[in-house]
Parts: sequence; structure tokens; C-alpha cells
Amino acid sequence: MHGRNPARPQELGDGESLWVQEVFYTLQGEGPFSGCPAVFVRLSGCNLRCFWCDTDFESSQWRPTLPHLLETIDSVRPQHCRLIVITGGEPFRQNIAPLVVSLLAREYKVQIETNGTLWVDLPETPDLTIVCSPKTTYLHPQIVRRANAYKYVVGANGHDPANGLPNLSTQDAGRPCTIARPAADADVYVMPLHVIDERQNAENVDQCVEIAKTFGYKLCLQTQKLARFK
Repeated sequence: MHGRNPARPQELGDGESLWVQEVFYTLQGEGPFSGCPAVFVRLSGCNLRCFWCDTDFESSQWRPTLPHLLETIDSVRPQHCRLIVITGGEPFRQNIAPLVVSLLAREYKVQIETNGTLWVDLPETPDLTIVCSPKTTYLHPQIVRRANAYKYVVGANGHDPANGLPNLSTQDAGRPCTIARPAADADVYVMPLHVIDERQNAENVDQCVEIAKTFGYKLCLQTQKLARFK
């Protein structure tokens, strides 16, 4: 969307229908489940406007009921796949609690990818993993308490030498901004910023390698871009 999307507020209905961009089967390319087969449920709309975001989450008119959405998930899910990834946009912008509860009841593992600024009450279970990719200075207190892992996109420039994490705004290009830092006990993944210039890409990878080695983070190379899968 490259910051051209409307910054939509949180809209919490009963969760019995959701605004959905798409449902598809692929491999998870990032974070703690990198490389694992997964069904992605991409929800529409976001409360932020990141200027570099390359994801379409506004073009869909599809608002399935919860039973219809669950049927769609099962229709694209191979029997061996037990991981469902709920992403966006920003998934906590809508009431995803009924969807999450229904998926957990089917004994699926659920991963939620969030920017960390919003929250909806969800069950506490080892089968639910919350991965936060902070985009602003703020994290919702429940995200701080519940997030299992944090992901940061880092370039060769634009990171704090004290901790290796981003210090430039995602909302206004070039503006200094200390992006919210992870909770002390969470796993932290650093991912190199992907750009058109291959030399710059290599420098970004090298920088992330050094940051991971220096601060004890985990390097994540965004497998979906390297292997060119959706």
C-alpha cells in the first residue's frame, strides 16, 4: 500500500463475520515458524500507514461469515498442515476472538502477526503464538505481556547502535523515531530491509548478521522473498 491506505480505526463487531483480503496456502517465510507449511488468513484494513508497505489489504470486498471462512480455510489446507497464520493489514483491528477460538477448537496451531498497537482478548494457550512487528513507539500493554516473539526490519543505516534495532519512523520517511523495543524475555528476529539495489541488499544482510551476533537476536532472511513464493 506504500502509505496510501486509510488509517482505519479498530472496529470490533461480534466476530461472526470479518473483512478478509484473502486466504491462501503457502510456507511461512518469517519468524518462529519460518519454513513451515501454513494457511494464511489475511484480514483487510490497517490502523497504520507504513510508507514502505508492499502488501495489498484494501482491495477485497469479501466479508465472509465465520462458518464460511472456516470452510474456506479447510478447503485450501492440506491434511498435514496444522498452522494457521492470521495477518493483515492489522488483524487486531477486527474481533478475531471467535475465529481464534474456533481454530484452536479444531486443534490447529494459530499464529497472529501484529504491529502491536491494538488488542482483542484471546485465550492463553501454547497453541497460540503472537508475533509482534513494532511499527511505532507504542505497544499495547497486553501485547507486551503476551507476545512470544518480535520481528524488526533493519537496514545498514537507520538502527540504534546501542541495541541494533530501528530508529527511523515507518510512517514518515527519514524521520528519527525509536520504534518500540521488545519485552525482555521475548525472542527477537532481525530481518534485512529488502530493496531493489542488490548491493544495498547485501549490506543490509551483513548488518543484520552483525546485529544478531552482537545482541543475541535471531537472523531471519524472509524466505518468501529469497525463494520467491507467496
